[in-house]
Amino acid sequence: MSRRKHEQWLRQEKFWEGARAGLTWTAACEAAGVDRAQGYRWRRARGGRIPPAPREVSGRLLSLEERLRIADLHLAGQSVRAIGRALGRAPSTISRELTHAGVPTAGPGRARPHRGGAGGGAGYEPYTAHHNAAARAKRPKTMKLGDPVIGAELSAYVSEKMDLRWSPEQISSTLRETYPERQELRVSPETIYQSLCVQGRGHLRTDLHKQLRSGRAQRRPNTAAAQGSWSKIPGAISISERPPEAADRAVPGHWESQ
Repeated sequence: MSRRKHEQWLRQEKFWEGARAGLTWTAACEAAGVDRAQGYRWRRARGGRIPPAPREVSGRLLSLEERLRIADLHLAGQSVRAIGRALGRAPSTISRELTHAGVPTAGPGRARPHRGGAGGGAGYEPYTAHHNAAARAKRPKTMKLGDPVIGAELSAYVSEKMDLRWSPEQISSTLRETYPERQELRVSPETIYQSLCVQGRGHLRTDLHKQLRSGRAQRRPNTAAAQGSWSKIPGAISISERPPEAADRAVPGHWESQ
C-alpha cells in the first residue's frame, strides 16, 4: 500500500468513526478532511450502511504500531532476533510476519533488507500486512475441504483414501509425510470428521461416512459419563415390581428400623 493510499484509508476510517459516533454525514466528512462528494462515494460503496467498528486486536497479535516498527528496523538492516528483542516478541513471530509478507530471510535469525522504492519489489509493507492479517483473522472461516481452490484437490485425496478404508488420522499423517513442503495440503483429523458428519462442512460425498470404521453418520461421545452408564445398576428391579409382602411389612426387613 502506497503512502497516498494509506492516507486515503486513514481518512475513510476517520469518516466512518465519525458516523459511528453519531455525526451527520457532512460533519463526518469535515472531521475526515474530505469533501461531501467523497463521503457520498464511500457511503454508496457500502450500500448506505455504516460498517462495524474494527475489532480489538488481542495482545498476542501484532498491532499496526508494531508492524510499523518492524518495517523501520527491517529497512535499517536489523536481524530477526534484534527486531524481536526490540519489540519484546519471539524471533519466530517476526520471521513468520516477514514470511507472510513475502520478504525473504537470509539464514537463521537474519532478515534480508529490501528498500523497495519506486521500482516496487518484495519489501515489507506494514499497512498491507496489517490489512491482510485482519482478513485472515475473520470468522467464521471456510474449512479447507470447502475451499474453492485447494479444497477440490484435498477432497479428492481424502475421498480416495476413505474408499480404501483409511482412518482420518491415517490420512492426516500421510498428507504431512507425502507433501512436507506444501503447507496448504495439511488437514487435521477433526476437519475430516466434521466434513463427514456435519452437513455443509465440506465437499465430501454424503455417503462417505459409511467408510468410517464406526460406520456412523453422527459422532457420539466416548466417555462413560456421557453415555449415562454411571446411573445404571446391573440387575436393578423397579419399585413397581416389588413383591406383595413388602406392602404389609409382615416380614422383618420390609420396614425401617427405629
